Amino acid sequence: MTVLNRGVLVLSAFWALAAQQSGPALPLVQPGAPLPVCGASRRGSTIVEVGGAGRPDLLKACLQDGAGRFAWVNASQQNPNTFVNSPKAAGCPVFPDNNVWNTGIDGLPVANDSKNIIHSYATSKLGLVPAFTLNVADATTPAEKIAFSSVESDGGKYPITREMQVEGYNGKNPFPVSKGPYPTDAHLLVLRKDECKLYEIFGLESKTPPFKAGSGAIYDLTANNLREDGWTSADAAGLPIWPGVLTYAEMYGQEEIHHMLRFTVNKTRNTYIWPARHYASHAADPTLPPMGSRWRLQASFDETTCRASESAGQPFPPEMRRLIRALKHYGMIVADNGLPIKISTDADPRWGDPSSPTSATWVMNGWSHCISGQDFEVVDAQPLMKNANSAEAVR
Repeated sequence: MTVLNRGVLVLSAFWALAAQQSGPALPLVQPGAPLPVCGASRRGSTIVEVGGAGRPDLLKACLQDGAGRFAWVNASQQNPNTFVNSPKAAGCPVFPDNNVWNTGIDGLPVANDSKNIIHSYATSKLGLVPAFTLNVADATTPAEKIAFSSVESDGGKYPITREMQVEGYNGKNPFPVSKGPYPTDAHLLVLRKDECKLYEIFGLESKTPPFKAGSGAIYDLTANNLREDGWTSADAAGLPIWPGVLTYAEMYGQEEIHHMLRFTVNKTRNTYIWPARHYASHAADPTLPPMGSRWRLQASFDETTCRASESAGQPFPPEMRRLIRALKHYGMIVADNGLPIKISTDADPRWGDPSSPTSATWVMNGWSHCISGQDFEVVDAQPLMKNANSAEAVR
């Protein structure tokens, strides 16, 4: 038997014995505190090093190596992902720090087809469209089986109540599930906070059980999983919706926006690129963007003063400068067919009536019109891809 095999057997026996014991809780070592001395008297002892904000706890064992030296060794880790800088929702991280949604693209090269794609949308004005509500659920929330018309849907039960808010769009407020039937899209987004899973439904058709819908997708917000290759989701690109939504709180907050944004165009190509998993077009035109196309605001774009549109010559307010910085650092991703080139926001009532000149939506669209398609460039995101079937990004 090799030394390695003997070591595996010894460790297996150690953990099997530990699993059978029901002694006192393991001592905790707080973040930044020194570890106790690991020596012969503590050989085989275990401690838990508390991870702190956004970092996992570590189980450590005091072990001796072949040279007689003692040291604390990582014995296990419940989840190797960290969530220090990832956005948060209802106490849950919105994917790990190293997820593609949370990774900057400042240093990525420009894609070969960037010039042709941008030319197709050169004169389109950037805009914001309030639409989505994140409904929060927990273990006590009723969950229902949903009959999906798309076979590219995740099974299981989805948390849903009559009071949950369905997507509002075209300037209309979101409305509760109980007020169906619904327009065609009818997105319902639900975060179950006790398990940090995101449930997204497209095309909800019924207001009471048994529920029917077009498609459904479930995402573990603590992992870097992607949909099955070729599968749609509640979004045409097979991507989650909520991680790309710009919220009112982010726009008018004090911190930077820490993720890429979801946006739509009116025409896409009949293909998709990582991290997208699905396309929704029959057009092979190379001047159209594929689903998953990632756009970055050019670094040379002036962050201080509007140079075009109705606000030309006026200094940008802090919230617009915050959006500009996010579009330069994280960019935005083509996620669905819709209006060109429009960023999805939440349906926070503070956005106001889009048709009112005094509403936040009206005002922010006035500022966002200072940016048009010609101010962007399409980046080559392939250098970020660690695995084609994972959303983990190379940092």
